[in-house]
Amino acid sequence: MKVLTSTNATRVAAAAVVVGLLTAGLSATGLATAAQAAELPVGSSRVGVLSTSGDVHIKEGTLHASWLENVSTGIEKFEVAGDRVGVLDTGGRLWVKEGNLWAGWAHQADGVEDFRLAGHRIGIVRTDGTAAVKEGGLQAGWSEQANGVREVEITPDRIGIVGHDGSVNVKEGGLDAGWVPQIGGVADLELSGDRVGVLRTDGTVAVKESNLWSDWVEQTNGVTDLELSGSHIGVVLANGLATVKEGNLYSAWVNQLGDAKDIEISGDRIGVLRTNGTAVVKDGGVYGPWVEQTNGVEQLRLATAAPASAAGHVTINDITAVYGSAYATDTVAAGLPGLNEVMAQKGITTPTRKAAFLATLKHESGFRYNAGEAGSTAPYRGRGFIQLTGQYNYQSAGASLGHDFLNNPSDAASLQWSARIAGWYWTVARNINAAADAYDMGAVGRAIGYSYALDPTESNNRCASYKRALAHFNGGSLPVPESAINCNR
Repeated sequence: MKVLTSTNATRVAAAAVVVGLLTAGLSATGLATAAQAAELPVGSSRVGVLSTSGDVHIKEGTLHASWLENVSTGIEKFEVAGDRVGVLDTGGRLWVKEGNLWAGWAHQADGVEDFRLAGHRIGIVRTDGTAAVKEGGLQAGWSEQANGVREVEITPDRIGIVGHDGSVNVKEGGLDAGWVPQIGGVADLELSGDRVGVLRTDGTVAVKESNLWSDWVEQTNGVTDLELSGSHIGVVLANGLATVKEGNLYSAWVNQLGDAKDIEISGDRIGVLRTNGTAVVKDGGVYGPWVEQTNGVEQLRLATAAPASAAGHVTINDITAVYGSAYATDTVAAGLPGLNEVMAQKGITTPTRKAAFLATLKHESGFRYNAGEAGSTAPYRGRGFIQLTGQYNYQSAGASLGHDFLNNPSDAASLQWSARIAGWYWTVARNINAAADAYDMGAVGRAIGYSYALDPTESNNRCASYKRALAHFNGGSLPVPESAINCNR
């Protein structure tokens, strides 16, 4: 996210007007709000702008929809994320609403300098440099995070901070998780899915994906603005060119347009704020047509619903949105039809069941139907999506599925059988759907039976992967408090 500070002197005088407008909205609707922030309905999208006069306008639907004015005058910064809208007035007061655009505002905090929205999390940086994050409903309490903070970034399961000294730390999991140092010399931090991106003070950009200890991959230089969203990376170069890449971290850049000041990406929408204050947005990804939006714009924000998979199926976009573009391979794509067929047959169709299943496959095989147990030459070594291992399991799977895996063990890693074995193990050999229904990744782990000797942190890593997928399939936020999820095997 970017911070574009207003220079309009009339805003200070207008702050009192904003407070009156927002408070009036509260008195009309009360402070009761939804317990959890919901994602926008499938197919819905929002475009929001903050004008140079301090007015926030938001449209919902197509790029040709009419603008709706939510707050008039005196707004310093605003955000749209899912069905939440947040505004920070010139007096440092933060207000957030959720639901439809006519919902009432809930006061969140005073003395705020900057803020972020993501799922059912809200993050703030106060004027004294302290950072805090809340999780849950709009009336949830704040959890203090750090001091000496210049910028905060949040996702449904990550929190990142940039210190006044340019250092970056990121945590993953709960609000009380430990910080993992990342890099220094940073001007701007971006988080999306399992990607971390930094714009350094020297104008270079680097991005990492997967876990917080992954290596950085250099992207480009001469950058003034950075945006991460799913498998997209967008930058504005010093010469005003907005350019975007999609896919893995080594993909080619696709130039968008010039005279750009800020780039925003959400779903398959790309928006650019030009240096002359006009905003333009396109649907359809990097090659879509531009649609002019309005002028006199100081900030541009986009929000889109998570794409619906056909018949509830898991797509390659789902996998890359949750776990990064490293999994956008032909092998992964080739195995998805068989996986989707088995998931439908075995009732692995709810958000928590899909999340537990995919998190398990991520760590067992990297979603590769032909994965084999590294370093083993045993005839009944781990094979396939769920790493079928041992003579007993090969025999049992064969008896249930009507195939001789004992004499044809390599078939366990074939397109024909790999997904069917995974479905058999999940629901016949074990009753893992029940563990998923209880949000018990510890029980899922016990049923799968991986080795602690290889990685003592395996349980927490699998649980983190589960939470990411659960938030994705639940529309951007966890359906239960994080404390209700058991990670201990």
